[in-house]
Amino acid sequence: MNLRKGRRLSRDERAYIDVVPIVDILLAVFLFLAILAFQSPMTFIAVKLPFAEHGEKGAISIMKIQVTADGSYRMGGKRLSISEIDKRIKKVKPTSIIIEADERAQHKFVVQLMDIAKKNKVEDLVIATRTRR
Repeated sequence: MNLRKGRRLSRDERAYIDVVPIVDILLAVFLFLAILAFQSPMTFIAVKLPFAEHGEKGAISIMKIQVTADGSYRMGGKRLSISEIDKRIKKVKPTSIIIEADERAQHKFVVQLMDIAKKNKVEDLVIATRTRR
């Protein structure tokens, strides 16, 4: 039941929309998106490729292997032995392998991976590092 029928609302009772919280939220979202845009390691340039009569479809497969400080190997967060890694390389036949070795890992563990990659005819072998700022 509407008891206020016919009675005008006073200035304090009128409904209003406060836009300050909306502006604050939008500013925070834009700031977040700007930070993400500048932190992106890859930039893409829009390129429209031409058509060709004869072409070749190629696929690049990359395998990432980590060597921990104690000399164990990991792929995709899973601990593997050197023979299991050899079997995976034979099965997947990657074109590139990225070795992420801990700075305290012994050199012999990295050399074992390099030897397996060479034996399986991997084209590119990359040893990951980080830069000082």
